[in-house]
Amino acid sequence: MAQRHIWKFEASVDKMREFEVRFATKRDLPAISGFGAPIVKAMKFYNKEHMARNVYELGVRDLKDTFRHKNCIIIAATKEGKIVGFCTHYPGHGHVDWLDWILVDKNLRKAGIGRALIGFVIKDAKRRGCHKIWCDSNPNNRLAFKFFTKMGFRKIGIAKRHAYREDEIFWEKQIK
Repeated sequence: MAQRHIWKFEASVDKMREFEVRFATKRDLPAISGFGAPIVKAMKFYNKEHMARNVYELGVRDLKDTFRHKNCIIIAATKEGKIVGFCTHYPGHGHVDWLDWILVDKNLRKAGIGRALIGFVIKDAKRRGCHKIWCDSNPNNRLAFKFFTKMGFRKIGIAKRHAYREDEIFWEKQIK
């Protein structure tokens, strides 16, 4: 049975909100889907095919399949029992994790939720002996670019016309 970690955070003073970061449960999946899909649909930089795939990935059915996949870890951020952010990551081969999704409620951005989610992923990855986390983002996603840079990720390259014929930025973060 996986260890259950719960972290409580006092958000930045300007937001004055308290939230919790923990491993997601199967019960969280409908709320995560309902939370994540509208955020992704508002991202205008994806082409139609990529958008359809992303919305499918955040559907309850696909999230349940992802949850059952033993190599996927879903982390939830909650405030007063409501999902306010989440991320998914995959323990990889050779002690390298892949960060797949990280989404935070647009009204609570800059409250430390994204930082807390990344912190949780790092702590979990270290516990399993990982030395690096890597991920990708769309070059037109300015929020992701700022966020990953602020979190200490290093841009390691751009894949031109990658998945869904869109460019992707690849990021890595060394962890100790």
